[in-house]
Amino acid sequence: MFLSSGLVAQEISDAPPEVRQTFEETFDLAKDLLLITGEMEDLAMEYLKAGVVSTKFEDDALHVAICTVHRVDYLVSWNFKHLVNVRRSAGFNAVNLLQGFPPVSIVNPKELIYANSDDQDL
Repeated sequence: MFLSSGLVAQEISDAPPEVRQTFEETFDLAKDLLLITGEMEDLAMEYLKAGVVSTKFEDDALHVAICTVHRVDYLVSWNFKHLVNVRRSAGFNAVNLLQGFPPVSIVNPKELIYANSDDQDL
């Protein structure tokens, strides 16, 4: 099951029409969008205080916090600079553990697409 958040919906509001259409066709906006709570905003602030990402990229911290609090299995992103990289992932998960949350897996889409492939197919 794929989920998204109200934050992503806000971010793509200025995207090209075909991107917005694909988003709306992919997600049931009434049930597939995760809401943002104060708990998530607080966790995002902890990431910023720990220097995992700078305040300039507060939305990236909030994406991780949304997934963490909702206990989403995978945060899927193409954002290799601020999300999908070993150093940032370790930082987010260190804060999660200190705050009593489980670690979150941050991956790029190809990691899920090919996760069930045989070695022969690669």
